[in-house]
Amino acid sequence: MTGVDTLILELASKQETFTLKEAYQCCLVSLDEEKTKIRKRLSVLASSGKLVRKGSGTYALSDKPVFRPKVTNEVKELYESLKSKYPFTKVCVYEGPWISPLLHHMASNQTTYIDVEKDASEFVFDHLRCDGVKAYYKPDEDMIYRYVNLDERNVFVKNLVSEAPLQKIDGIPVSTLEKILVDIYCDKDFSYMQCSEYMRIAENAITLFNINKTKLLRYAKRRGAKEELEEIYNDLLKS
Repeated sequence: MTGVDTLILELASKQETFTLKEAYQCCLVSLDEEKTKIRKRLSVLASSGKLVRKGSGTYALSDKPVFRPKVTNEVKELYESLKSKYPFTKVCVYEGPWISPLLHHMASNQTTYIDVEKDASEFVFDHLRCDGVKAYYKPDEDMIYRYVNLDERNVFVKNLVSEAPLQKIDGIPVSTLEKILVDIYCDKDFSYMQCSEYMRIAENAITLFNINKTKLLRYAKRRGAKEELEEIYNDLLKS
């Protein structure tokens, strides 16, 4: 941790929230180049979970961890295989077991979710099937009910929405919790987690982890669900 990090965290410990301007003053920064460095350190501290963004240019000391799940070796190998085959295609992954702790009733979900740029998603799906992977392409509620056993290892291939909020773990692009929460609300393959169950998932997520509401709602807007999710999370974050 740098000396700048220490100064910023000391500032955060003394007040409920602080602004970018206050961070500059705390670190005695005046030059634009130095301000850029401070912004980078704030971003690093927020990404590591030591700080949480409360709004545009406003931060606070974090009292909950950032969602940073463990990526299994199987998924690492799958990702590396896809990147070797499609090196210029944007791909992100997440795993069903990451979601299970958020559910009201713990349920087994061994699915690996692979989000791929729209123009390449069918090629990735065909590649996986040719490799003998039990893969499904953009499965809907009926397909899940009739053909998919979530207790078994499956791969769901879906389109990656542009500007989706991602993070890197062990060098692998994975979904942030904000993205997962919006996907669960919007995607047909998550129909069994929607309605009343979704409220429990959202409440558990807020209780356990830091949620960047701005990031969540920005992505929700791209999915056409901003108004509904804004109402849900405004209510939950008030309580």
